[in-house]
Amino acid sequence: MVKYLTPGPVQLPQRIIEAYAKQPMFHRGKEFSELYGDVVNQLSRVFRGYTVSILPGTGTFAVDVMIYNFIKPGDEVLVPINGEFGERLAQSVESRGAVVKRIYTEPGESICDHIDELNVKVKAVAMVHNETSMGVANRCISDIAKLIHDNGGVLLIDSVSGVPAEPLNNDADAVATATHKALLAPPGGSIVAFKDAGLITNYPKPPSMDLGNYLKYSARLETPYTPPINVLYALRESLRYILDEVGLEKYVAMHDERIRLLYDELSNIGFKPVPINPNDRSRTVTAFYSPINPAKVTDYLRQNGYVISGGMWRIRERSIRIGVMGDVTLDDLRRVVTLLKALINKN
Repeated sequence: MVKYLTPGPVQLPQRIIEAYAKQPMFHRGKEFSELYGDVVNQLSRVFRGYTVSILPGTGTFAVDVMIYNFIKPGDEVLVPINGEFGERLAQSVESRGAVVKRIYTEPGESICDHIDELNVKVKAVAMVHNETSMGVANRCISDIAKLIHDNGGVLLIDSVSGVPAEPLNNDADAVATATHKALLAPPGGSIVAFKDAGLITNYPKPPSMDLGNYLKYSARLETPYTPPINVLYALRESLRYILDEVGLEKYVAMHDERIRLLYDELSNIGFKPVPINPNDRSRTVTAFYSPINPAKVTDYLRQNGYVISGGMWRIRERSIRIGVMGDVTLDDLRRVVTLLKALINKN
């Protein structure tokens, strides 16, 4: 048996696995409406001030849906990039036929260090909230939103590995996320939250991606197409845990405690943090430059019961990433530290 300390999908508590393992219900009946309504109401407590749509799909699909609904071909879109998922976001915007202006940072830098470069007049700024590949959180969303709105544009946020462990205010115009990371549920649910349906473009889009369709059906607590029913079972249970049993503030604090332990301990044995500024360290994924071959690190931990991730983007061959979302304890992280100390001593 192994335990997953990855950037997602995350290690699930047994209660959420049990909630998931049910007979899927018919999605045009009263029972489903009750389930759907419950989940949407819970998500509305996470995304305060937003309308929430749940679609079958991945985090990438959620980002694509957001882009295809709020951008149209020919629009000029600014995409600041500080990692792999920023690059993928730019590719999504390009696939829509928009004109993309990229702004790059160095690995480990926050987009917030380049905020002056975002003061341009464009249709939209699309950016990643929590850059999974670098372990960097871009937390200046409110400042960027003011800048963009003052210039007459909209702000679109990829928070697939962020919310709710990386909290967001309601400054952005739309947010894309997914069920299988900090929301503590299985893969299969794409979530798009938006403030103003009037901003949805009338330009044609695939019916399965049209948030207008979801709005119409959501009014009667249904979805236009078959939803990820079992994922919704699990998501209802995970949201009960996050919102009612733990509470959002404590949930964020739990992740803070986990990353502090890893950064404090591993920095002492030669693992250099990728985030340049400690204040920019993601609460959900830690990233380190490895003092030895990263493949040796991941293989050794797997042999001893823990699965972590290799690096991505420009530092793929030099780094490791350890996720702290999911059913992870401080004892798990201490065990990982002990194992890595032993590995470093061998090398």
